[in-house]
Amino acid sequence: MKGQVWLSFLGIAALLLGCSGSPGGDQAQSPTTVEPAKSQQFANPVVTQAPVRTNRTPPVPGLLQPTNAAARMPSIVVGRRDPFAIVPSSVPPIVVSTASSAAPKVTVAPLPAPTAGKLPPAAKLPPIALPPLAARSPLETLPTLPNSAALPPVSVPAVPTTPVKPPSPTSLADAIEVSGVVQVGGKWNVIVKEPNAGSSRYVAVGDYLENGKVLVKQIVATGNSSPVVVLQQNGVEIHKSVV
Repeated sequence: MKGQVWLSFLGIAALLLGCSGSPGGDQAQSPTTVEPAKSQQFANPVVTQAPVRTNRTPPVPGLLQPTNAAARMPSIVVGRRDPFAIVPSSVPPIVVSTASSAAPKVTVAPLPAPTAGKLPPAAKLPPIALPPLAARSPLETLPTLPNSAALPPVSVPAVPTTPVKPPSPTSLADAIEVSGVVQVGGKWNVIVKEPNAGSSRYVAVGDYLENGKVLVKQIVATGNSSPVVVLQQNGVEIHKSVV
């Protein structure tokens, strides 16, 4: 244990001796001298300014022409510290006076006072002589009309009266056309066409036609003859055969 303590003291002493010896070594070194750089002589020290390029772009119809750089350079003020300051202009400012000029006074002459009393008499006009009117001729006498009692009597022929036939009670049923009769499964179907309909349709016994005014009452089929359709209107039956 004691040996480790001695070793630690020796290490600390060695470090102190090493740090104290470094400044002396730096002072022993000799300082280095720096020689000043020699100035080089040039034949023409002034640098010539490059000419300003004045490339002109061909004008385009309908667009504004670009600003000419050569014409704009002399008008630029050099040495301005504030870029936002107002640029002096050679155009003098226009001062507008707000004071309105005094209007000239207009003198109005007073109206003449109305004259009291009567108006001056008007000048007399010379009389105008009118030619005398021509005398009117007497009116011609109109011929006398003959006596209406002497005219012969005019006979008016009597209009023949045609008796008006009363409408048929079966007029709608008579206008219905029967174009076919078909029996399917023991049930009869009739192909009919109503006067006010655009096409034919199928009806069976018991159906109504013409808005419920005509009834398909029955179908009569006897032997080999074609069936007959019985229609009823206003209680009157009519028989229609296949057309």
